[in-house]
Amino acid sequence: MSARDPFYVGWLPMPRPLVGFLAVVAGAMLGASAVLAVALVTAQGDWRDASFQWGEGYRTLTGVLRVEPYPVLYLPPDTENPRGRAVPLSGEGKRGVRDRAAALDGRAVDAGGFILRAGDREMLQVGGEVDLRPAMDAAALDGFAGPDAEAVGPRTLRGEIVDSKCYLGAMRPGQGKTHKLCANLCLVGGISPMFVVYRSDGPPELLLLADPAGGPVTGALLDDTARYVELSGIVERRADLLVFKVDPASLRPL
Repeated sequence: MSARDPFYVGWLPMPRPLVGFLAVVAGAMLGASAVLAVALVTAQGDWRDASFQWGEGYRTLTGVLRVEPYPVLYLPPDTENPRGRAVPLSGEGKRGVRDRAAALDGRAVDAGGFILRAGDREMLQVGGEVDLRPAMDAAALDGFAGPDAEAVGPRTLRGEIVDSKCYLGAMRPGQGKTHKLCANLCLVGGISPMFVVYRSDGPPELLLLADPAGGPVTGALLDDTARYVELSGIVERRADLLVFKVDPASLRPL
């Protein structure tokens, strides 16, 4: 190196020839970073329009609570929902509400909290002033005692096991391999598992999972969340909710 070559020393002014060189390198790196950022964003999947509905504010719903297989509030039929409406319940964070819902099983209750929504499926994150309590005005249900289970029949379906809270809007993405650990934490905490059957000709179909006896099935599924799998069992309808009573031994990775 000749004595005339520029040399950078941290405590001395930058040699003029190096200023131009570093400007070119820095500009190239910033440009490459911008291109990479755009590429990553455009390559992301469609995570659907699913989110907390904070703009709707705190909601209080009155219906009949059923705890099995997981806590769901059933609202009476109306013009828009002639079968009635099913609203799965969750606690705040990665927690279910089974412990405090058990004493109210089968009763008319008020449930207060914030709505999560994906498509036409809603969940209520329970908490706040109302939380879960016996209905203050059970007469408003006009004698509604909850839906009867309607048999749909045996089915073998292909889809993905997800935790319902994240999928319905608490997290984006709330599905796929990148979400597996989060999904399992939610399921272990008591959030209900759902089976998402993807369709090329329309929105996914969501089914609440249960064991063959109609009880919780979480523990048997944790190894297979966020995977595309095949499950066999019996489907039944409760209001506008499909319940998939599966035999975990039927699970087959695809």
